[in-house]
Amino acid sequence: MLGSMSELWRELPLFGRPRGDESDVGGGWATELAAVRAAAEDALRAHPDADAAAAFDAALRSPRAPRPRRDGRPRRIRLAELDRAVYAYLELCTRIGAEPRLPDRATGAVVLGRAASAPTEIRAVIAGHTLRASDADWSFGRGPVLEDTAVALLEFLGKRSMRAPHPAPDERPDRP
Repeated sequence: MLGSMSELWRELPLFGRPRGDESDVGGGWATELAAVRAAAEDALRAHPDADAAAAFDAALRSPRAPRPRRDGRPRRIRLAELDRAVYAYLELCTRIGAEPRLPDRATGAVVLGRAASAPTEIRAVIAGHTLRASDADWSFGRGPVLEDTAVALLEFLGKRSMRAPHPAPDERPDRP
């Protein structure tokens, strides 16, 4: 297993970076959700598809999403909403043939959330390892490094791919 939930979530804001002033960090994932929506708009501008755009928008609507706040302040975006948006975006990119482009913090948060709640067969693969994105500035966990691109890790943890992350080049045993 990757460790306790508190151990995993303690690492979430850091994403492997040195500690710094995080006083400007607000609650929730609104900035990352906006970035995913912007990435979807960019992909659709390059590859117009009205049906794919409608499917993306529909995937982001949820009957369980919190209602807007009455006091006019923006509501807090939960990780589940970011997760839903990231996977809707990946589906959109697959459908229209676009290369996914997601912010590091969004991919790291969703990968961490998925790893923490992964089904047994996925946990068996990632247990006792550090997961690292080869193309993003984050890693988490304890143990030998398993890596892949952020999107490939999302695809594996979201059960959209059977391709498991592989040992990092600096973690592979030398072979004669």
